[in-house]
Amino acid sequence: MQHPTSVPVRLEPIHHAVGVLAPLWTSWTLETLCERGHLRSQQLASALPWLNMPTLHQVLVRMQSSGLLIKPERGCYAVSRLGQDARPVHRALASWHARHYEARATSWKGPDRVEDALARLRGRGAVEVLTALEQHGPLRPGALREAAGMATGSFHYRTRQLLDDGLVTRLGPEEHFAYDLTPAARGLGAVYAELHVWGRRSQTNDTTTQSHQHSAEANLARAARQSSLTAAATTRSFSHPPEPLQARSHARSTRPPAVPLPRLHRHAGLLRARRTLPPDLPAQVPQGPPDKRAPQHPPGRLP
Repeated sequence: MQHPTSVPVRLEPIHHAVGVLAPLWTSWTLETLCERGHLRSQQLASALPWLNMPTLHQVLVRMQSSGLLIKPERGCYAVSRLGQDARPVHRALASWHARHYEARATSWKGPDRVEDALARLRGRGAVEVLTALEQHGPLRPGALREAAGMATGSFHYRTRQLLDDGLVTRLGPEEHFAYDLTPAARGLGAVYAELHVWGRRSQTNDTTTQSHQHSAEANLARAARQSSLTAAATTRSFSHPPEPLQARSHARSTRPPAVPLPRLHRHAGLLRARRTLPPDLPAQVPQGPPDKRAPQHPPGRLP
C-alpha cells in the first residue's frame, strides 16, 4: 500500500492553528483580555506579573501580527474577532487535557491546560504520526515513518516524544514492535475538529489581510504619483516666465564693465597682491628728506 509522503490538505488548517495558538503565553494573554476587556501594556503586565515588559511586548507584537489582537487606541490592546473565535478551541483543549491528564495536573488552570495540550501537538510530525495511526491502525516503525512522510531521525525523535507525552504506545518492549494510539490520542477528535475550523478561518483572515496590505500599498503608490504630478504642475504654474530676448540683450549692454581683480601670488608662504601700473605712467621714485640725500660733490673731484 502506497502511503502519502506529503501533508494532506485537510491537515494544513490544523498545522496553521497549532502554529498560531501554541506559542508560550498566548493562551494566558487571550484569556486575560477576554475577561477584562481593553487593557494597556502596564495593566496587562500587572495582570501577568510573571512576564517582564520586554517578553510581554514580544508576545503582544506576535499576537497582533497573527491577527489575534487589535489596538483600538495607542498603547491599548484588545482581542480581535479571530481571537474571540479561538475560545471554543481553548475549551476543547482544556476539556481534553483535564479528562486525560487530571492525575498529573490537578491544580492547573485553564490556560495552563491549553498550552500544555498544544505543546503535545506542536512538534513537527506529531499530527502526521497520530493521523497515520488513526487511519491505518497499529504500524511498525518503517511503515509508520513512510505513512507520516518523515525522515528517519525526525521520526525517531518524534515517536519518543509522543511516547513520553502519552499519545502513542508500543505493542512490545523492542523498538521494532508496532506503534498504536493511546486512549488520550483517540479522544482528540473534538480537538481536531475545532482546530480545523479555526485554522481555516485564520488562513482566510491572513489572505484578506495580505490583500488589504497590497491594496493599501497600491493606494499609497497612486497617491505618491498623483502628488508628484501635482507638484510638477504647481511648479510650472508658479515659476517665473522666461525673460524676453530683447530685455536680456538690453540688460547685457547696459551692464557696467567688470573691474579686473588683482592676481594673487604665493611668495614665501604669504599671499600678496601684485598691482601693475599702466604703461603710460612713469614710475615714481620716492625721494627721501634733504638731510638723508647722498652728498653732492663737484665734478671732477672725489671725496
